[in-house]
Amino acid sequence: MKLKDLASAALLVLFGAGLGVLADRALTHRPQTAKVAPTGKLTSAKPLPALARPPATRTNSPSSEGSPPAAPLNAADFATAFAAALREPTTTTRVQMLAELAKRIVPADVPRVIQLFEQLSQRAERELLLNSLLTRWASVDSAAALHFAQQLTRPSERRAAISTVLQLWSDTDNPAALAWAQALPPGSTRNNFLQTVLGSLADKDPAAALAALNNSGITTSNSGLREAIFLAWAGRDPSTAAAQALALPPGRQRDVVLQDIASIWANNDAPAAAAWLAQQPDTKGKREMMQNVASELAATDPKAAVELALTLPPGNAQNQALANIASRWATADLDAALAWVKQLPAGRAKENALVNLSHEWAQASPRAAADFAATLAPGDTQNSLFAAVANQWATADPAAAMKWAQSLPNEDARQLALDASLTVWANDEPEQAAAFVAKLPAGSNKGELIHNLTSSWGETDPEATLKWARQLPASEQRFAFDGLVQTMAEDNPAGAAALLENMTPEVRESVGERIANQWLLLDPAAARDWIAKAPVSPELKQKLLKQ
Repeated sequence: MKLKDLASAALLVLFGAGLGVLADRALTHRPQTAKVAPTGKLTSAKPLPALARPPATRTNSPSSEGSPPAAPLNAADFATAFAAALREPTTTTRVQMLAELAKRIVPADVPRVIQLFEQLSQRAERELLLNSLLTRWASVDSAAALHFAQQLTRPSERRAAISTVLQLWSDTDNPAALAWAQALPPGSTRNNFLQTVLGSLADKDPAAALAALNNSGITTSNSGLREAIFLAWAGRDPSTAAAQALALPPGRQRDVVLQDIASIWANNDAPAAAAWLAQQPDTKGKREMMQNVASELAATDPKAAVELALTLPPGNAQNQALANIASRWATADLDAALAWVKQLPAGRAKENALVNLSHEWAQASPRAAADFAATLAPGDTQNSLFAAVANQWATADPAAAMKWAQSLPNEDARQLALDASLTVWANDEPEQAAAFVAKLPAGSNKGELIHNLTSSWGETDPEATLKWARQLPASEQRFAFDGLVQTMAEDNPAGAAALLENMTPEVRESVGERIANQWLLLDPAAARDWIAKAPVSPELKQKLLKQ
């Protein structure tokens, strides 16, 4: 990551943390705020995420634990400290200083110093100070803070500032904030600010928030606010939330809302959610809800989960529900889950269930899982089990996993298991994996394994990969170089091109063509300069330069 990117990331982190602390402190003190009428003409903005808030998290370092809070700053002291912060050359330190100043300013003095943010040129610093000061100001005078925010000239700063003040106002005096937002002219700006106000109300009274939404005249149906209200409602009273959701007009939005409610309900009380779901008519929405509810129920009562899944008509939905149950059951009781899956009749449900629990089984007993997989007919289910076995076995004993994979009779399954085992080994111990592959007898899949190894190894240590590739027989080097160059050429074609000089003439042409083709896509001018000087044949140069 570039230094500029690191600085930007630091600013954003500190910006979020500063606002979070300020909002948290402001909300602990709730003075009476005045109602205001809309002033000024607002500019349209993209919809704000429903229920979005700056994080309100206090973070105390060990050194500051128990220390008395810093003294509040009046306007004069703030101005002096602000001037000192501007002289700080280090970006992160300057941002920390600004955040601390905003935290210490006496709220009543904010109007006298807030214009100082205009002296900042960096966007993140401007937004940090402006929104932090507005939060302090709004804690004692929401009307004045909101009026100031509306007069800002930069559209992005104005929208963010109004949203900051409105969020605090919504939390402290929601009826007044709602009345203000409803009085705005119809349009996207009104919709955006209504989302902020109703999102705050939904946390406290979702039924009231839904009623206000229905009467708000919001003109966008895809705001996400209705879904957010029902999410908050489901956490408080899922039964009532579900009943209200069923009253929504049939359609995708209702299905999504019901799925969200069912998921939250099942996570908190799976038997109750299952009992409610069993009473619902068979619809596409019910079949989708069944996946989550049955999975959650399987964690505590897998047999009841199976009974629930079997209430679905035979087909894809039932098969997937049973597979989800197998996966969840296996995490709690692998032996019982295996016994249940093995007695299922042959078919898609059994195959899906085996695939879903393959990870747990392979982790617990790779040899047993491998032996069972060998009894299955060749196909996707067997291959999935073999891949899971290879992955888990290679984590514990990669050499044994590779030897097992080599013994598989089916060529497709063998290659799949070898690739899965080698991938794990190459990530953990590339030198040992390379030594193992180099000793393999020549065969139809050795070249592919070499290619895959150098492709993976080259991402982390291209020099070591190149050194190993050079000592391979000439007939195998092309696989190694091809894999290494494939990895490097995607992000660093110049680095890949530098390797070409060290390659044998037998592989230089094909590898050079691969590098050139990739480089031409990324930077045609630089690629053409290199092609003109590349150690490849004149015929290949002519072919490449014609592209």
